[in-house]
Amino acid sequence: MLPVHKPVTHDSANTILRSLLTLAHASLDATPHDGVRLRLGRIRGTGPGVSCGTLIEELESAYPLNLEYPFESSDRVGGAVWDCRKILDDPFVTDGIAKLHWKPYATDLPIHTHDHADRFIIVLEGRGFFHWSTQSAATFDGSAIETIAARSRDVFVFRRGLLHTFSTQQHGMTLLSVQLPMIAFDDPDQYRLPNHRWTADALASAPRSRIACLLQAPETTLHL
Repeated sequence: MLPVHKPVTHDSANTILRSLLTLAHASLDATPHDGVRLRLGRIRGTGPGVSCGTLIEELESAYPLNLEYPFESSDRVGGAVWDCRKILDDPFVTDGIAKLHWKPYATDLPIHTHDHADRFIIVLEGRGFFHWSTQSAATFDGSAIETIAARSRDVFVFRRGLLHTFSTQQHGMTLLSVQLPMIAFDDPDQYRLPNHRWTADALASAPRSRIACLLQAPETTLHL
C-alpha cells in the first residue's frame, strides 16, 4: 500500500500517477477492439483505510490543477490535465490524466468520439449520466442512445471511436479521465463530433428508464 504522507512528496505523487496508468492499461487490455468497446466497473479499496479519493487529493496536493472552462465547447464543464509525459520524464510514457468537473444541469456537451485515444474514467464524486451509442460517428442519427447512471467510484473503460458523452441533473460530478495516449485539449485531434448533433437535452422529450443488474467476477487488483 502507498502510505499517506503530509506534505505529499513528488516521489509519492509520481507513484500514484504510475499506478493509475498501470491500472488503466490493465483495464483497457480487457476491453475488446471489436463489438461493444465499452466496459463498466467499480473501483474500491482492498484493505483498511484505502481510499481512491485520498490518493487523488495527495496527487493534487503535489501537482495542483486549476480547472478551465469551457471544456469541449460546454461552459458548464471544466477540466485540467496532469501531463504524465512531462511529470514522470519517461520516454515510454505517452499518457495523461485529466480531472473534469460537470456543474449541475450540465446537459450541453454533445456526443463525440476520441478517434486517437482510449479512456479509463473514474467517477470521483457526485452523480450524473453516461450516454453512448453503438453507431459509428459516420452513421449516427441520434436514434441509438444508451444511458447509464454514473456515480461515485463507477468506472467506464472504452476504446477510441466510441460515441459518448456525460451529463448531470441536480448534482455536480467530478471525473478522473486517464487518456491513453494523451492529446492536448486544444489539439484538433482531441475529439470529433458526428454530423448529427446530440446532447442530453434530447432525453427530456424521450425518457427511457430501466433497471439493470450488472454482475461480474472480481478482477485482479492493483495496490496503490
